[in-house]
Amino acid sequence: MPARLLAPSLGALGSCCSYTEESPYLQPNHLAAGVSFRWLHSFREFHGDQELPYPTDPALYANTHVYGFDAAVTYQATPRLSLTLEIPAQVGDRTSYYEHDFVHKFTTRASGLGDIKLIATSWLWDPEKARKGNVALGLGVKFPSGKYDATDIFHQPTGPVVRPVDPAIQPGDGGWGIVFEIAGFQQLFTNAYAYVQGIYLSNPRDINGVQQPTGNEPDFTLGKFGYIFNSVPDQYLGRAGIGYLIWPKWGLFVTLGTRLEGVPVEDLIGGSRGWRNAGYAFSIEPGLAMDYGRFSFAVTAPVAVHRHASKNLTDIQVSKELNTDFGGNAAFADYLITTSVSWRF
Repeated sequence: MPARLLAPSLGALGSCCSYTEESPYLQPNHLAAGVSFRWLHSFREFHGDQELPYPTDPALYANTHVYGFDAAVTYQATPRLSLTLEIPAQVGDRTSYYEHDFVHKFTTRASGLGDIKLIATSWLWDPEKARKGNVALGLGVKFPSGKYDATDIFHQPTGPVVRPVDPAIQPGDGGWGIVFEIAGFQQLFTNAYAYVQGIYLSNPRDINGVQQPTGNEPDFTLGKFGYIFNSVPDQYLGRAGIGYLIWPKWGLFVTLGTRLEGVPVEDLIGGSRGWRNAGYAFSIEPGLAMDYGRFSFAVTAPVAVHRHASKNLTDIQVSKELNTDFGGNAAFADYLITTSVSWRF
């Protein structure tokens, strides 16, 4: 699964995941600005539900780090409608044998601005009447502002060559996208609430025209289009959980939830012929949050309890042609670290 992560919308997440004695809503003509950080280390290889032994085989070894940064501003236009602008950036590195000479480990790197999103969100019920619970729906656009063809030096058997880095560390994906969101909260009893959030990023573009790192090596590609060019895949994220206010004076919460995120085998709209590591990870997500006055802070550490690597369309085709179980491998992280800080104006 690509290591790039979806960044939850500041507007939806900030509103659905806090509850104080005052209104939990951002007021009309007010702003909320924030920054967030995400980190992951992806190295465990899976085939379907089965974890493969930690790879000593150069054909399987891949060690990926991704550091994601996001700045977001939300403007509350009316009591129900808000607009959120998200500007991400990413730094990533990937170490492997098989993308190089199969003998030595080398590291490739990429960094830069990511794909900017603009999202409109509307509460279903009147915020003045729905103080203890509400649901918001969001619709937005993702701009192909991030670099999706970043290159580095690869030490292949024929010598050093400049090649595109793996999609997991590309800052962007090269496609316009449609963002669908849902978020909600509900007070359960004094000092306790439930929250839910879902994001689906639809990328109609089939491929972005960029080769994956080993797309120039026939032994890897088998001459198959889907093993040469990178797909522009859909992504999804779902979260649900509960929170409890343990220190009312400072608005300090502990949270415990579940998290599901992944890349589907086929996109909702458009083609899915290119190279993608499809699959999903299901995690338990403990966290700590503070909502004090105009200031909000949150940190979570989702821990993966189930991971599944799916065959992409080319894997399915080759498996049928060779009458064997071919492909369907992907690397996942054990856990993530996410933090966010925001201020309401």
